[in-house]
Amino acid sequence: MSTVLRVSNLEVDFVINDGVMNSPLRGVNFEIKAGKTLGIVGETGCGKTLTATAIMGLLPSSAVQRGQIEFADHGVISNQQMAAIRGSEITMIFQNPQSAFNPIFTIGAQLTMVAQRRGIADIATVLTARLESVGLRDPQRVLESYPHELSGGMLQRCMIAMALLSSPKLLIADEPTTALDATIGDQVLQLIASLQKREGFAMLFISHDVTAVAKTSDEIAVIYAGRVVEIGPTADVMDSPQHPYTRGLLGAIPSADKARGTLVAIPGNVPSVLTHVKGCAFADRCSLRIDTCDQEPPIVRIGNQSVACWVVKS
Repeated sequence: MSTVLRVSNLEVDFVINDGVMNSPLRGVNFEIKAGKTLGIVGETGCGKTLTATAIMGLLPSSAVQRGQIEFADHGVISNQQMAAIRGSEITMIFQNPQSAFNPIFTIGAQLTMVAQRRGIADIATVLTARLESVGLRDPQRVLESYPHELSGGMLQRCMIAMALLSSPKLLIADEPTTALDATIGDQVLQLIASLQKREGFAMLFISHDVTAVAKTSDEIAVIYAGRVVEIGPTADVMDSPQHPYTRGLLGAIPSADKARGTLVAIPGNVPSVLTHVKGCAFADRCSLRIDTCDQEPPIVRIGNQSVACWVVKS
């Protein structure tokens, strides 16, 4: 099975007002194979969306990016090369479908503009077929509608249709169900999974919702303060979390047997992106902290999982 995306030692620095650089991403590493999904999970501010933005080559000019991004048969790819294939071989869907569409144009007009840029022939037929493939039963009405005339769930399906118009090799889904209620969100997740099974694209699925990531992903990468602290097959990470932060995330998931009890909370907050992190960024919130945690933790291999921690034992 071929590797579609490999990210190696990805780091991002920003120059702030006084000229000091901070590093919200610190050496992110992972890969995704064709037809498979990697889920990235973590609290707000951990670097999930920034990772996707860096991969897409959409960082602002104040950012300094290091590391390597290898994509499909292109090998190591620069931001300029990514710009040439962004929107065709690699596409993205966002958490707020209302902001993805221009309110003054119909859905049809906007999908047509994308199809024209991708050189798609017989656009009317393709758009109708694609809208039907995402579960929209009256595609003609949808094409003639303005964004405000459609529900959030319908708009999200339109955004998925737009992202898949060019049959990409990689789809990045950034919190695609956050703006939807639970029932519609589950339907969207099932839709994406069925489309992936049918069309074979790889997917990077980003969410703060551990449950959604577990339902969707073949592998899970847990990110904290800009570093992947644990990565491994979904079943292994969910059944036997190794990093203290991963255990904290899973302990905070509501369930029927916790209904009358108290959810486990992780004390403290994610370090500010303006804070220079030395050693393990989770140390100040970790009940297992030892003196060695003041140093950068090693990557420890435990079964199929890789964990950045001084405390866990291989």
